[in-house]
Amino acid sequence: MNFTDKSIKALKAKDKRYVLTESGNYGEGRLQIRVSESGAKTFRVQYHINGKRKVIGLGNYPVVDLKTARSKHAEISVLLSNNIDPQEHQLKTQKAEFASSAKRTMLEMLDDFNVFISTRWAESTIGRTEKLIKRNITPFIATDLMPDEFTIDMARDIIYRVYNRGAKEQARLVRSTLMSILKFAIDFDNSPEQYKKPNLYDIKTNFIRDINFETPKNKGERWLSEAELKKVWNADDLPYYTQQYIKLALLLGGQRVNEVYGSFVSDFALENKTFTIPANRIKVKQRGDHIVPLCETAIPIIKELMQQAGKAGQMFPHRDNPTATAHVSTIRMAILRWCEKNDVLPFNPRDLRRTCKTLMGKAGIDKINRDILQQHNKFDVSSVHYDRYDYMKEKHQSIEVWEQFLLDNIGK
Repeated sequence: MNFTDKSIKALKAKDKRYVLTESGNYGEGRLQIRVSESGAKTFRVQYHINGKRKVIGLGNYPVVDLKTARSKHAEISVLLSNNIDPQEHQLKTQKAEFASSAKRTMLEMLDDFNVFISTRWAESTIGRTEKLIKRNITPFIATDLMPDEFTIDMARDIIYRVYNRGAKEQARLVRSTLMSILKFAIDFDNSPEQYKKPNLYDIKTNFIRDINFETPKNKGERWLSEAELKKVWNADDLPYYTQQYIKLALLLGGQRVNEVYGSFVSDFALENKTFTIPANRIKVKQRGDHIVPLCETAIPIIKELMQQAGKAGQMFPHRDNPTATAHVSTIRMAILRWCEKNDVLPFNPRDLRRTCKTLMGKAGIDKINRDILQQHNKFDVSSVHYDRYDYMKEKHQSIEVWEQFLLDNIGK
């Protein structure tokens, strides 16, 4: 298809955000438009370089119009033709601009933060964070306020305003976002690139951590025992996709919910027995694709799901929209209803990750290899930038031990 202003304006929001791709040369990057659940439309370009699939944002429509989006796409195509990664080029350009610019205002710092996360965080997290900043932070920042003039009392006003309207969990997210913003500013001013250069933000301490209040308890302590797992694994009163998700999530070693539930047929290579989670669906993009070995018990489950995949290849299709993935609340509510019916302590899909981490330890898999399997081993600078070993041997060994533990304690 080819985009026109008329066709873009006609795009409507759906239960799940969706992406449309314009026809074009694969090697030049594909212009796309993403429509969120709220109806917001964002231009982006999907491209492949060095064997990896990546996405770079161009801006929201109509602030960025179709003509501008095509112009930016053309610039990206030129970079790709010269084997230059547009994301890396953008980062270098931004660093140069930051370094040569005058001290930034608080609002400009928020814009810089949005640019910073655009190439590092998962798309779903980026969208939620940008929306949160736009609604809960930006409106309460004076246009001439400088970052070093931003005080703990100002931060409290922003956070407590959300808290006092009854949105306690949202207030917690605002607090954590402000903490991330200040950390970004402090880290930038203290980066090697800024050595002996004037500070752009001049924030001395991250005082957000000193703002405390009671929020809903979500520490995440729930995990399932072997007896509970056996009961849910063999349940005959769970909806089909809910039970298949639970089994697949366990057999994949407890990968994150959106990484499994948002998977596509193309992510599974049955001939190589691997499941590849692309970087754009990973919590921190910089870690690159995450490859998980498939055990024999998982293969028939995957094949069955593939046969019933949606039109876009999604493994867990939406009931009413054949090109969308079902919302995770579908399985969350199905699990809660099943727990109530079967007198099982309630749990949610995220608790399966904690269950795997806990029981894999009981199975004899050490913490280092559990972390490797669940992508907890690449938070430090050394791992993100220098460690290129794929750890497939270790992941294979962990999956084999884990599969046998499940079969011994749960059954096929």
